[in-house]
Amino acid sequence: MRFLVVVLCVTTVWGYQHFQDEIPNGKSVPHPCKDNHMWKGVGHLNQLGGGVNNQFGSDFENAGKKWTKSLCMMDSDGDGKTNGEELGDPNCVWTKGGTPAVTIDISHPGICTPYSDPVCKGANLWVNCDAEEFKCDALNEVGMKNTTIRFPETAVPTTSKSSYCMVTDLPTDGDYHLLANKPYINNDDVVHQILLYGCDETSSNAILTFPVNTPKVCNTAIRQQCNVLIGKWTDGLSGECLHRDFGFRIGRNGFRKALMRIQWHNPVKSSFGGSFGMTLFYTANRRMHDANIITVGQEYMAIPPGEASYQVDGRCSGDCSSRKLSSPVYITRAYNHMHTLGRKQRLEHYRNGLKLRDIAYDDTYSYSSPVIHDFQDPIEFRPGDELRTTCTYTSVGKTMTTFQGTKKSEEACFSFLTFYPADNMKFPHCVQWKGIDMCKLNDQKQDFPVINGCNVHAFQNITHPDFKSVYDDVFSLCKPFGGCLTECQKYTDEVLDKHSCLQGDIGAMFRHSTKSVSGIDYLKFWGAVESCKKAKPCQCKKSPTSPSEKQCPKPVPVSTSTGGADVGVASMFVLILSLFTCLMI
Repeated sequence: MRFLVVVLCVTTVWGYQHFQDEIPNGKSVPHPCKDNHMWKGVGHLNQLGGGVNNQFGSDFENAGKKWTKSLCMMDSDGDGKTNGEELGDPNCVWTKGGTPAVTIDISHPGICTPYSDPVCKGANLWVNCDAEEFKCDALNEVGMKNTTIRFPETAVPTTSKSSYCMVTDLPTDGDYHLLANKPYINNDDVVHQILLYGCDETSSNAILTFPVNTPKVCNTAIRQQCNVLIGKWTDGLSGECLHRDFGFRIGRNGFRKALMRIQWHNPVKSSFGGSFGMTLFYTANRRMHDANIITVGQEYMAIPPGEASYQVDGRCSGDCSSRKLSSPVYITRAYNHMHTLGRKQRLEHYRNGLKLRDIAYDDTYSYSSPVIHDFQDPIEFRPGDELRTTCTYTSVGKTMTTFQGTKKSEEACFSFLTFYPADNMKFPHCVQWKGIDMCKLNDQKQDFPVINGCNVHAFQNITHPDFKSVYDDVFSLCKPFGGCLTECQKYTDEVLDKHSCLQGDIGAMFRHSTKSVSGIDYLKFWGAVESCKKAKPCQCKKSPTSPSEKQCPKPVPVSTSTGGADVGVASMFVLILSLFTCLMI
């Protein structure tokens, strides 16, 4: 099973607590219509911070994210009072670290006040006066239990972005359903996201080498073993409450251990510490169904720089769902996920080639304020149905290609759907790599033996009679990283150029893999395969700094000598990497 790191991720996001110190009384700005509530994200539409700016936030950003006299004298919200008057610096003399002239009767510089004034009614339509406290009807049930799992006091790394993982025990004194969670954070200066994954203790032994209740740097092995997302918190969320008809099974007959992953954003690279985690709410009064989450999207992307609108598509095909669903499942929640280049994302539902609905459409996507689409009337997803997600990015200002990855500086294109009953759909990931359905490539039952004319399982088996000769011939006739041999050139022209497993997206998929398969070193194998091929020219792109100019990579010379003496190993390695890049774009 391939593992997908879930990360819940416009352009501008500065919802960090340290920005409160950049304005007078920044930590004391009240909510305009909720007593005893502070508006933590003073520059944002979301009172908790993150996501789209309000007008004061935009003015603050234009001022260099500093309190300046011109920013002080502005009236960002148009209510007749300057920002300085609203924040307690009427004479615009306050400096960072000082005490403002006025510390009482502070008002919000981005919201027209008094809130109840008829003049402000039209300007404040976006303001949410509902309480932000976590609400979940299930918490009032008789017999509801809770436990808080959290990192011990931990020093946050002094890097702009970092994440730690910790394995923790879940309650095992009974058979429970996990129904809700809310964050436990005693220092919200830098924590950005908390993710909780259920661990399959039968899939590998990685969990045995990861100490319990000890935060440390995450590794791939533990994330592969713990990959079912059962709880999440990110900027803008007060908690998570599951649908009334299901829960995540924990305890004796469910997940007994979980992996908690916490992501920090520390742009000022200062020393912070704190304890972070989640309070879990669970009950022995189990719901009718167990839940799971399916991931739909695209595993490969290469977003060129300077693109105003660049689109990436991924899908869960009808072929996959028809063979992997034993019966219909019911979707109760969906949310889209990209990183900071993401601008809009649409998740569509098709049946028999006809579109039924948009399941989740975010016309304006925000990395820091994900929109959770809940369906009290669940959406039926049948065998043979198709899910398509389309992600749109803007890379204007970038000077290099952006690839897929888990870092904020990389990109993602996934949609996550919570569904029940879990037993009806055994594959939690239904994604593509370019045009290849990964549910087919990773199919252990081999329901899909042939993909694009290639018998993928046989090709990955060096002893298979159909492919043993290919591996043997490549290593005997071709020299990886050592130049083009005459006999290799002939073999390439006659055999390799026509081999279905070496062509198109499936060939690119195999090239992309760096793991050894049945004892074959893939890097050396593909180095040998490509030793007599010339790289196709990469498409020239408009210069992001000068649209009238075009930028193309410098050509890499390819040797056609018989001995390869004129191409050193280092140069040949660069050539192979260049070939891989152009072949996969």
